[in-house]
Formats: sequence, structure tokens, C-alpha cells
Amino acid sequence: MGEAERPPVRVVHLVWSLHCGGLETMLVDIANEQSSMADVYVIIGNDSHDPTILSHFNSGVTVKRLGRPVGSKNPWYITKLYAMLRLYRPDVIHAHHESFIRILQNLNVPKVLTVHTTGIKFSRFRNGYDAIYAISEAVKTDLLARYPDASIGVIHNGVQSSRINKKSKYGMRPFRLVQVSRLYHEQKGQDILLKAFARVKREINEEEITIDFIGEGPSKEFLMKLSRELGVDKWCNFLGQKNRDYIYHNLNTYDLLVQPSRHEGFGLTVIEAMAAKVPVLVSDIEGPMEIIENGSFGYNFHSEDDQDCAKQIINILNVSKKAGFEVEQDRNSKYVNSRFDVELTARNYLGEYAAVYSAKKTSGMK
Repeated sequence: MGEAERPPVRVVHLVWSLHCGGLETMLVDIANEQSSMADVYVIIGNDSHDPTILSHFNSGVTVKRLGRPVGSKNPWYITKLYAMLRLYRPDVIHAHHESFIRILQNLNVPKVLTVHTTGIKFSRFRNGYDAIYAISEAVKTDLLARYPDASIGVIHNGVQSSRINKKSKYGMRPFRLVQVSRLYHEQKGQDILLKAFARVKREINEEEITIDFIGEGPSKEFLMKLSRELGVDKWCNFLGQKNRDYIYHNLNTYDLLVQPSRHEGFGLTVIEAMAAKVPVLVSDIEGPMEIIENGSFGYNFHSEDDQDCAKQIINILNVSKKAGFEVEQDRNSKYVNSRFDVELTARNYLGEYAAVYSAKKTSGMK
């Protein structure tokens, strides 16, 4: 491989904070995968992080924290970041928030950005990035609708499929539903699912079905109150935040994952459930529908429609008892393994870094 084609060997990822979420989960997995092929550094800008998530980086990833108080305008933290970058001498800087470009724009280093969700606003400095990637076609479409002159590539997020326990028995009772995400109903739609769950309860034996919510967030009290008002709190469990190991080891004990989001750029938990051979039911919005290929590898209901959601849950409950259901879930799992494995995501980024590095070098990068 020639010098102009060589892959970058020093990669710095920039993120403002590190908590439980799709962005942070993806960053940890990709950095860990890339560390076997490059020198990988992660710089966390704000003094805001979850120690559990931080502990998931392997020993091959160097993690540094700037310690900036959220919202601080103190230029000392910019000086500290520049000092770190001089020390690490990155071949490419990979930002995970568009706003980093205000700090990076004058640095003569290849810079790339990943956009992780829909609705992200770009600043007038966005052209300072040498390449911009979306995590899904849905996110790309959303960006181009508002910034038609932007050049956007797509690199799908991935999961560690081999670490996820696989489901082997179907048609068991009770039928256990699960929803895994931040408890923020305005986006994630947990209220829609609770209303659908109450409808299901009225139509079938009330002891046959339960639901677990895994996650924390500002809507927790609202959702717990709603479950009581709907009369389903006896069968509804709020398990709180669980780490990745717990999710990977326990997803296979459920019979259906429901993702009722009102808007969603992608949906890592949907992929994780499919990898676990657990059927998935998603609202028919762009990100999740892209994952299941418009119904080819999962079930969907009309967004915001709790009646249709209930109808689909009952349908899945019934078909899960039939012959061939296990074969279908095995097919869905293999599909995820071939398309959404994190090793593929990490390698795709390294390939893109090499192209950006080569182009920058050709254009006169010092």
C-alpha cells in the first residue's frame, strides 16, 4: 500500500459527554474495534460521564477528559484540547457533535463528523469538515431536506452480535414484552406502548402478558403514573438503567421488543433484539423501518396509533406459537449479523478515514 493510500494510524474521537445512549454505545464499540488496527484516542469535552460506560473502553483505547463544565465559555479548555491534539498528532479527528467544528476549523488535520440522529442543526462552519456521515439513510434524508447542498455519506451503526445470547424457545407464557431506551416519551413513545398494552390486556387473559421498561429518563414518573391510571401497573415493571452486559445476556428471555418511537434516526436496541432472535415491533418511521427493511425482517405499526400497536402485539403473540416462527427469527438474526455488525462499522470508518487523509494530503496538507 502506497503512502497516499495508507490507512490513518492515529484517530482521535471527540464527544462532549459520555452517558447511556446510542451515540455513546456506538462510540465505545467502534473505538474498541478500531484499537486493534490503529492508535485510538477518545477525548470527552464536558465533565459529564457515566463511569460504567467509561469502563467499557478496552485497554487499547486512550481516554482523556477535558473536564469542561457544561456550557462553559472558558477558553482554557480549548487550549487544553489543542495541547492534547498536539501530543497525539492525529491523522484524522472524528467528531460526534457538529459544534466541535467551531474549535477545530483552523486546524490543518483531516476532520470528519458523524450525525447520530434526526433534527440536528448545522452551523455555517459545517464545510470545515472534510466528510460528514449519517448513521442511516433516514438521518441522511433528514439532513439533505434542510441542507440540500451538503455531501452526506452513510455508515450504519453496528452491534457486537457474537456477544448477544440467542433465543431458542418461542410460544411460551407469560408473553414478555420489553422496551429498551431512555425514558423520554416525547421522542421514544413509551406512552403509546402503555396505552397499547392496556388495550391488549382488555382483550386477552390478563396473566398472559407482561412488559418491562429498561432505562432511565425524565419521563419515568409520568409513565409510572400512566401505568397506574391505565390499570396495568401490576404487569408493568420499570427496571431502571442496565448495562450492556445485562442487555446482551437477558434480551433473549423476552418474547417481543417494541420500539414505539415518535422520531428515531436509527435504533440500536432494535438491532440487538434481532441479533438475539427476538421479534421486533417498531413504529413505521424512517430509521427503524430502514433496519427491518420496511417489514421484511420485523413487524411495524402506524406511528402514534396505540390501537394498531395493540393489534400487532396480539398478532405476534399468536403467530409466535406457530411452526416456522423460530426459522423467521433465525433469518432476521443472520441478516443483522451480515449488515449491522460493529466490526464492519469500524472497518468502514477506517476506510473512509484513509480516503479523507489521502485527499487532504493531495490537496497540500502539511
